[in-house]
Amino acid sequence: MNKTEDQTEKLGNMRHTLAHLLASAILELYPDTKNTIGPAIDDGFYYDFEFSSPISDKDLPKIEKKMRENLKSWKEFTHEEKTADEAKEYFANNPYKLELINEIVEKGEKITFYTCGQFTDLCRGGHSENPKEEISPDSFKLDRVAGAYWRGDEKNKMLTRVYGLAFATKEELEKYIWQQEEARKRDHRILGKQLKYYKNNELHL
Repeated sequence: MNKTEDQTEKLGNMRHTLAHLLASAILELYPDTKNTIGPAIDDGFYYDFEFSSPISDKDLPKIEKKMRENLKSWKEFTHEEKTADEAKEYFANNPYKLELINEIVEKGEKITFYTCGQFTDLCRGGHSENPKEEISPDSFKLDRVAGAYWRGDEKNKMLTRVYGLAFATKEELEKYIWQQEEARKRDHRILGKQLKYYKNNELHL
């Protein structure tokens, strides 16, 4: 593995770790929430939840604060294999995890649980080895809340997806946020010109 590939893998592991960290914060703040899945994505991470009461973007600062508090005690991930019965017992009240466990069993794959801090999740792995040391508290930011159907199927229940941005450094995060804001400004200027153009044309109809 060359340096670039190593950096890419580390960033992916960091983003995946932050998805776990997000879930840990959510479950502490909203204990009756059901967590589902949380992968790394191109600009950060997300995690889908079933909340008993809706949350909004206004709740993100509180959740982000709890994530940073939890990060202080996240020193390493440990993992262990579980039997199907053990896994189902652990997630007995979470139908989403039970569905995933059944799929893993059908595929004949190992069921692995990963734990960091006080949070345990059904997971295949791919995390920062020492989150507390490897992840800067300033290198991530919760971005927005959106709706998402479970497994992307509109026939399934609508869940709440919490998106987060994450980069290797604070500077890279800030640069990305600035670029996104500039892109939005350009879109608004273009839209404004288009609307003005159409309005002027209507006057000459």
